[in-house]
Amino acid sequence: MATADGPQQPDSRLSKTTRERLVSVGRHAALLVWSFVVLFPLYWIVSMSLKPPSAAISLPPDWIFLPTVYNYLQLLQQSSFVYAFFNSVFMVSASVILVLLIGVPAAYVLSRYDIPKQRDVLVWILSSRMLPPVAVIIPFFVIFRALNLYDTRVGMIFMYITINISLVVWVMKAFFDGIPETLEEAARVDGATRFQAFRKVILPAAKPGIFSVAIISFIFAWIELLFSLVLTNNNAVTVTMQVYQFIGVRQIEWGMLAAATTATIIPVVIFVIAVNKYLAAGLSFGVVIKE
Repeated sequence: MATADGPQQPDSRLSKTTRERLVSVGRHAALLVWSFVVLFPLYWIVSMSLKPPSAAISLPPDWIFLPTVYNYLQLLQQSSFVYAFFNSVFMVSASVILVLLIGVPAAYVLSRYDIPKQRDVLVWILSSRMLPPVAVIIPFFVIFRALNLYDTRVGMIFMYITINISLVVWVMKAFFDGIPETLEEAARVDGATRFQAFRKVILPAAKPGIFSVAIISFIFAWIELLFSLVLTNNNAVTVTMQVYQFIGVRQIEWGMLAAATTATIIPVVIFVIAVNKYLAAGLSFGVVIKE
């Protein structure tokens, strides 16, 4: 019995290549939208800093305008802001160096040696970040006044170290745990001491972790405001306090505030760009070791 084949229905399924292209387009579109959401506030601050004071908060906003550096010139004429800016650069940089000198060896010891109650020690280190800053600010104020550390650079550097030490120890311990101990054993076989193996083998392999915690520690210390408000007055004033001064009781100087905010972003960007080169080198070094 002969049967006639009916008309074939077209295949409505998309090919694998088409699906991959759609997924790629959707992913890039989502990243583009997210980039806009993240970068738009930065654009708004920078554009506001380049507008005349009268046009800084005009509604509707002026999207096309003639840029001016008036706000930055006014900012540079304020010696208090310039002093606070370089004050913060010195104190934050010193605190990052010291917290790495303390935290990295401590993390290495916790990773490589069997210490009694090691878990308790790690929890004790982490406990320094468990309480909110507002809960410990009064005890720190009393201690600083008793030790003559109030409104001193040494006191603020110590404060920044206290803020970041737990981060450095925990992150670097996890990083050292991921580095094979056979590297150190090979160096010891070649005649290196334990310290030489740590300095010449382990530290280069740990570059990604070191520079990562350095960046985070720098940012955490740079943007800190509460401890600066309570523990400083004149000599150790920070740049975040000076930015806060532009918010008055009856008036906010939006142009100056935007210029000061933009100026405080610049050191962080420069530091991240400078460290990124070494971070990439450390990452490639780690990949070679892992293979």
